[in-house]
Order: sequence, then C-alpha cells, then structure tokens
Amino acid sequence: MARSPEFDRNNALEAAMKLFWARGYTATSLPDLLAAMGIARSSFYASFGNKRQLFMECLELFGDRTYAIVEKDARKLSPTALPRAFFEATLLETSQRRSRQGCMLVNTVLELADVDEALSQLAARKLSAIESAFARAFQLAQQNGEMSTTRRPEELASLVMTINLGLRVQSRKKQSRDTLKLIVENSLSMLELVA
Repeated sequence: MARSPEFDRNNALEAAMKLFWARGYTATSLPDLLAAMGIARSSFYASFGNKRQLFMECLELFGDRTYAIVEKDARKLSPTALPRAFFEATLLETSQRRSRQGCMLVNTVLELADVDEALSQLAARKLSAIESAFARAFQLAQQNGEMSTTRRPEELASLVMTINLGLRVQSRKKQSRDTLKLIVENSLSMLELVA
C-alpha cells in the first residue's frame, strides 16, 4: 500500500509558486524551495520530480488563476470595464509587495527567453490564453453593438496585453501606485475602453 504524503501538496505548491514569483526560476535554489515548502528532499522528488517540473506546475497554477480572473469578470462586467477590473485585481488593489513582484508569467518570459525556451513558451502560452479571453469578450460586445468596431477584437486584446506587459515592468521598477493608476487610465482612455 502506498504511503500518503506527510505534507499538504497544495500548500507546498502554493509556497513554491510564491517563492518562484518573488525570486524567479534561476535565483530560487532547491534548499530555498524545501524550506519554503516545508518538505524533505525525498518528498520533494517523490511529489514534484525536480525543480523544473515544479516550476512548470507553478506556472500552470499562476496562469490558470490569472485566466480565471478575466473569465469571471467577463461574465459579470461590460467588456469596456474588463481591462480596468483586470488591472485592479492583479496589480492596483494588491499589496505593494505583490505588486512589485510583477507577473510571474511576464517575469518568466523575460528571464528565460534565451535560457529555457520551453519554460518561456509555456508562460507565453498562458499569456496568450488571457489575451484570447479578452478578444472573445470584445468580439461579443462588438456583435451586440456595445463597443465600437474601429479596432478588431484581437487587436484590442493585443493592445491590452501590451499595456499589461509594460505595467508589470513598471511595477518591478517600483513605480508608485498613483503612477501605475495613471498609466492604466491614460492607456484605456486612448483605446476607448473606459466604462
């Protein structure tokens, strides 16, 4: 009979994700992970395989949670309000510490683009899924006559995600909350995405 793990796997995964998010893949050592996760080396290898596999699982978790924010808001908000709600939930209304960590997906693309193409591409795919969720919401709004059709839904979604990338870099530069809010306001106003 297989022995049950002596730790809560979900809690350990959450701790690992937070550490990777704060430090990045390369700067996070296995001893750091074991300490943060509160598990022994043998449990780590038995449950997560290795650092790279754990990181992939953390990217999946982070990406799925971020995607869920957009999907949930798309069901209850007007599409023009969707980008602002996204930036508020993921950046402007979070703790300063979390805000200054940027986005784990964006951080991974930047950190690993020339180091580990597969990990960078996984993060990029997660960002693309979020962009597609915006595009679907904009397309539906245009079909229902709720939004201008000046720009294609895919173009608008791409621009929103470009703003997202810039905001995450600005947040890592420790820009003030007021500066980030101003960037959001001005950017969304230019795209006519003001609810």
